[in-house]
Amino acid sequence: MTFSLAQGANSLLFNLVMELRGGNIRRCEALGLKPEEMRLLRSLTMEELHYLSGSPVSVLNVAIHHENLKRMLDQANREQKRSERIDRAIALGASIEMMGIFFGLNASDVSSKRRLEGIQTRQGRCQSPDEECEAKIWRLWHEANISDIESLNSLETMMLIAEEADVSLTVIWGLIKSWCTGEVA
Repeated sequence: MTFSLAQGANSLLFNLVMELRGGNIRRCEALGLKPEEMRLLRSLTMEELHYLSGSPVSVLNVAIHHENLKRMLDQANREQKRSERIDRAIALGASIEMMGIFFGLNASDVSSKRRLEGIQTRQGRCQSPDEECEAKIWRLWHEANISDIESLNSLETMMLIAEEADVSLTVIWGLIKSWCTGEVA
């Protein structure tokens, strides 16, 4: 394992030499190379570079920045959950307007995701649910006791209702908006 780390570090060294030969010294300075070291690296022959790249001796220390790694892993997890939530909302029939409000996606983003998933959309308004279904939706929404209809918690609840009632997420959202604002759907 040490040898492979040495090769990786020496590969970075090779890239730094290429940067130096291209006149880019900022990366080398950021890594702590001294001006004399940069001059020596820039003057290496191909044979010397070849020798360095295969050497088992490493000139760099490799360390894991645990705090940054944790942040990156947490961010990757959040992005994965967001992506899953987006895919689920689209599969349940979320409108472009909904996707914009809840995820900041534009029409092109939503259309692309729909095409990738093979989801066809109907033109025009979605069919309204019958009275019995609407009463069920109202009961489920009321039981959730959510005040902010544009929160992610609200979206999650609406997706659960859409799955349980087998009604488009856009229809669910329209009904809930009309109930919360007092408008007729």
